Amino acid sequence: MKETLSHRQLQSLIHVSNVLNSSLDIDTIIDSIMVQTVSVIDAAHGGVLFLYDPGQDLLIPKSDSNFTSEITRVRLKPGESMTGLAFSAQKCLIFHNRTEVEKATATLSERNHALMDQSIPTLPYSTICAPILSKGACIGVITLDSFDSSLHFIPEDIHLLTAIAHQAAVALEKANLYSEQEKAVRQLEDLNNTISKQNEMLSRSVDIHNRLAALVLHGEGLDSIITYLHDTSGNTVLLFDDLGELISSAFKSKLTDDELYAIRDLAQDSIRTPGNVRSLLETNIDKERHCITILPIGAKPTLFGSLIIVSPEKMRDVEIAALEHACTVISLELVKEQAIFEAQETINGELIDVLFSGKMDGNILQKVKQLDFDPLGDYLAVMIRLDEMDNTPKKNSIIRHLVQMANRVFLKNPLKGMAVRNHDQIVVLLTFQQKAPSAYTHQRVKELVSKFQQEIQIKNWGTTVSIGIGRIHSSLLKVTKSMQEAAKCLQFLQSFGGRNQVISYKELGVQRLLLQNTEEELIDFIIEVLGPLFEYDQSRKGELLPSLFAYLEHNQNAKEAAESIHVHTNTLMYRLKRIEEILSTDLSDSQQFLNIHLAVSLYPFLKDKLTQQV
Repeated sequence: MKETLSHRQLQSLIHVSNVLNSSLDIDTIIDSIMVQTVSVIDAAHGGVLFLYDPGQDLLIPKSDSNFTSEITRVRLKPGESMTGLAFSAQKCLIFHNRTEVEKATATLSERNHALMDQSIPTLPYSTICAPILSKGACIGVITLDSFDSSLHFIPEDIHLLTAIAHQAAVALEKANLYSEQEKAVRQLEDLNNTISKQNEMLSRSVDIHNRLAALVLHGEGLDSIITYLHDTSGNTVLLFDDLGELISSAFKSKLTDDELYAIRDLAQDSIRTPGNVRSLLETNIDKERHCITILPIGAKPTLFGSLIIVSPEKMRDVEIAALEHACTVISLELVKEQAIFEAQETINGELIDVLFSGKMDGNILQKVKQLDFDPLGDYLAVMIRLDEMDNTPKKNSIIRHLVQMANRVFLKNPLKGMAVRNHDQIVVLLTFQQKAPSAYTHQRVKELVSKFQQEIQIKNWGTTVSIGIGRIHSSLLKVTKSMQEAAKCLQFLQSFGGRNQVISYKELGVQRLLLQNTEEELIDFIIEVLGPLFEYDQSRKGELLPSLFAYLEHNQNAKEAAESIHVHTNTLMYRLKRIEEILSTDLSDSQQFLNIHLAVSLYPFLKDKLTQQV
């Protein structure tokens, strides 16, 4: 019987060894150890294979047979329960009966005890635990349980289980070695892929950089750069400046204005976000989902704008890296264009300063001839000022855009000239290629000014402008006068007119007195002429002053004036008679009437100051 058993054990061990050596996958081996061990030891009805985790100093279940899933949550310390005791002793232990089992499991923690109770049908009648030893260290434990009161583990089982544990140690060591080699191979493959991608990225970036540099060196400009990026990627490419203006574009499929505005707003939000280097967004275009890649042009806080790629799918890192090289080239091109613009501005600004001063010499006259200006032609100046904007980079960008817009709007046949920044204002100097009636020319300029204001409103830059228009003067020597008149119009608007207003010196009329006399002198004049009427109206219903205003506004037409203030003509005539009595004047006297008309014309502009004094 003993020999038969030993022979059977040997056969069982050979079978287990063959199974364990049939795979190098560590999870497969662990499961095979448990299944085969339970199958070849008669008293075993279930079992668990624990592996030791040195980092946590815990024995952790890795495979089980005939246990519920709660067993996987058990964590045993060395010396805890039967498994922990075998681990610490580093030798196979048999717990022959339930009494020995109960004594050993009494060392379980409360949590482990509860999990163990949930994972087995009943407390084992016998248990055997064999340590798995590798290179003199215990790396795990095979624990087998008998749940049949008639079957117990015997000493002969120790030999077989110890031999199986030894085979398990060899199989696990081989599997771990294979796993480490596989991991090393994967790491090498990953490294090789990373290097390949980086090489591809570098190669593509260098190629794009060289091609873009060649375009710039040949003077092709931004449009050629954007077209090249479009042709290379096959996607829609958009270039916006720092104010959200579309500088250049190349379309895969044309975008609607609404789609373009939506993308522009996304770009503006992106470049304003602190710390944002790139943005990857999604939006619907033509009822299809598209990816929006937004790359800043320049570096914060000096951003020139944004490069936007609209693609059906998310762009790869290698493509984005190449585009970032393109952004550098675009930045340099924008810096170059801005430098050229500023250099031209400096030259034109110096000319404007000289013209403003009225000190012209032969060199200046020669210079204006080079600009194709006729020294004997007719000239008119328009001055533009931003309304209430802090001195920020945005302000400089807006002024630069306004100069470009002014050159585009105003300089059309029969007008030519220049628009240039002069400090915080823009001076538009216009000359006429052919003689035309003054009234027609003045009306034409006002139409262009109106168009200029409409374009600003469409841009939605959050700013408005005040505009002053000088009169037409013959010869370049007299252009100073037109510039001074335009400046006086701006002065008038700043003091009395509010924001977003346009006024020409020709239409200023009697209001010029506001610019030529002190405020105190004008207030004294109005009080001297109309003071008694102010006092009378303040002490009564206040009907006489509005009646006088209506009478003068309707050119002394009593019927029209009476209708405008909703009174009978006789009532108006009575009030006018009463006004003559209060002011001790005669409205039919031209000199006295002129003084009253002048005082009434000045009153609206100084009303608030007069209220404080009367």
